[in-house]
Amino acid sequence: MKLHRIGLIAASMLAAFAAHAENIKIGAVQGLSGPPAIVDFGESYLQGNQLALKEYNATSPKHKIEFIVYNDEANPQRAVSLVQRLISNDKVSAVIGTVNSGNVAAFAPMLQQAKIPLMAGPAIATDITAKFIDQNPSYIFRCSMVEKFQVDSMLDWGVKKFKKIALLHGTGGYGMFAAGEIQKGMKARGMELVAVESAAPNVTDMTPQVLNLKNSGAELVLMFHDSLELLYRAMPKANYKPVVAGNWGLSSQMVLNIVGQEALEGTVMGQALDLGDAKAAAFNAKMSKEFGDKYRWPVVAALGYDGMRILLQALDRAGGDPAKIQKALETTTGFKAVSGTPEKPFGPKDHECLDAENVFLGVWKGGRVVKLR
Repeated sequence: MKLHRIGLIAASMLAAFAAHAENIKIGAVQGLSGPPAIVDFGESYLQGNQLALKEYNATSPKHKIEFIVYNDEANPQRAVSLVQRLISNDKVSAVIGTVNSGNVAAFAPMLQQAKIPLMAGPAIATDITAKFIDQNPSYIFRCSMVEKFQVDSMLDWGVKKFKKIALLHGTGGYGMFAAGEIQKGMKARGMELVAVESAAPNVTDMTPQVLNLKNSGAELVLMFHDSLELLYRAMPKANYKPVVAGNWGLSSQMVLNIVGQEALEGTVMGQALDLGDAKAAAFNAKMSKEFGDKYRWPVVAALGYDGMRILLQALDRAGGDPAKIQKALETTTGFKAVSGTPEKPFGPKDHECLDAENVFLGVWKGGRVVKLR
């Protein structure tokens, strides 16, 4: 009789757990092929997602998570098609992605209309969440760098240190957007750029642009072109060694492997991960062990890791209902990030996991990126 009662209690407990446990689908659309810089971003962010999910599954979690990953090939039409598939066919409860800000701009309205939370990243265009924040509720969140934050940090530092600042940017969508932000920011700080040079996305040599930068006398060159390595290849030909600063792409291990430690020494970029911090260093070691040589970009991986962890914590509290997940994301507190993400990542009027004060400048020093002091 006693054993029978224990069996009934155990069965009822399992039934209660089963009633609350769910199989929940998370979709990811990510840039995993195309230009090398795109792939570097996409793979690194996805690696962070994957490690976070692996750790979650190791805790005997409340819910079973199915992670569905699609490659958008940095193509906006394909990205839109894949997100529609995630909504209509896969019936996901949340979506993560992608590298290309234009792709996010194309599919974010679909997710807002479908009332399915998006954790955007690693796209960095300034207005990704701002476009939706007044829709009450907004389903568009982001855990990534924000362009304006890194540009503002860079210009605040640059105008104090250098009298002559120049810009080299790409003529694609991102490069033109960054150029506009920088030119507005310089004017707001009472300075003008001494030179503005541009290069097409498919350029293979930047020697003409670098010679013009040298002739301008620029002491600091702001680099906002996807082919980051071309500047470093052209500078020795022109016998020109300015300080270089640019977006967080300059912190990639791939750039270090291509141009070498000596060329990168002293290069400054936007950052949200201080590898001098013990927690960040431990994360970096864990990622290196997990992914080996395929792990190349600590800050992007860290934001992918934190973004997925925030989402998983929300799912634990909300289950698979997208509306409840949205509320859970806005009310997350006590979060322990490895990146600069604060303990309360989001609120009803703030869907960026990073605030301006969480973004700082990093510098290549002795073969690694450390916080600029």
